[in-house]
Amino acid sequence: MEDLKTEAMTLPASNGGPITTAVKDKPIAHIKKQRHRHNHLVIAMLGTGAVIVWLVLFSLGMLINSGPYRTALTTHFNLTDFLMTILTYTPTNIALLCLVSAFSGGCTSLLVISRAERALGLDKQDNTPKTSSHLYMSETPFSSMMRGIVVFFAFLAGVFVTSSNAFTAPTAQTYLQAAGVVSMLAFVVGYDPTVFWNLISIAEKIKGKNEGSD
Repeated sequence: MEDLKTEAMTLPASNGGPITTAVKDKPIAHIKKQRHRHNHLVIAMLGTGAVIVWLVLFSLGMLINSGPYRTALTTHFNLTDFLMTILTYTPTNIALLCLVSAFSGGCTSLLVISRAERALGLDKQDNTPKTSSHLYMSETPFSSMMRGIVVFFAFLAGVFVTSSNAFTAPTAQTYLQAAGVVSMLAFVVGYDPTVFWNLISIAEKIKGKNEGSD
């Protein structure tokens, strides 16, 4: 039988004293449904905001040269120049893109898994075993965002292995390629890291088959 929640309402009496009367009971399931809709809306708004922030950061990194701001900082510290350097200098800009992309992936996975749980009725089952993918997708987007910095570290390591002066004078095309690839990887890692691991596993199997055929 569905649990009920009783609410009380206080009404003024004819003699001036309050009278407490019981009003219509509300099922707890209905309250949980309203709370779920509210949380769903908040996550959707956060995800939309993250996409807008990503577009702004990408535009700053693509269109604005950080050279003048970095040069000004070498002679005199200015907060505006410092903030513009962080937003437009390629390494720091891509670091921010990684964090925002991973956060967007976390918001997306949380929306997907919550809707899937409700459709399958899993949200009403407390003892349902959860897979690693389920745990990652149902975590807070802020935890997903922290994994985005790992993608940035991997990007830095790869850049300095291939070229030690990659950030000396990056072109728009170089930035476009780096920002696109790194953002995609950060989004996947924020959405569900097991997808990234599966892609690596598939790539290793394909590589092994090609080496075996040779």
